[in-house]
Amino acid sequence: MKRTKVYRATTEGIRVHVRSRYEAEFSKPCERKFIFSYRITIENRSHLGIKIMKRRWHIVDSLGKVRDIEGTGIVGVQPEILPGRVFEYDSACDLSSTLGSMSGIYEVSPHRRGAAPCFDVTIPTFQLEVPWALS
Repeated sequence: MKRTKVYRATTEGIRVHVRSRYEAEFSKPCERKFIFSYRITIENRSHLGIKIMKRRWHIVDSLGKVRDIEGTGIVGVQPEILPGRVFEYDSACDLSSTLGSMSGIYEVSPHRRGAAPCFDVTIPTFQLEVPWALS
């Protein structure tokens, strides 16, 4: 799947990469429904195994509509990611306009007795834009 920019953020040795893409075949511009997919790669570069407990998303479109979404795990699971390992997944978002952005956090639990409590890992802000929106 062709994607554009890569957005990255690292928190406590956990690196999150995001790539987004406009999905023209699922969108209905005449109905103001624009669908975007995104692929997230989570790399555990720390020395501790982690488990993703929760996620929180902040979604904004160019019309000023704001949505905050919270839930357990990601794509229906609470993945455990050992040191040096990677977890990838695909998901999607709909907007009422041709431009928007998403950002968020994963609440992560370290897998070691005596380790620090849960901490938040930053999901970098990434753009959602139809190809013709900025031309």
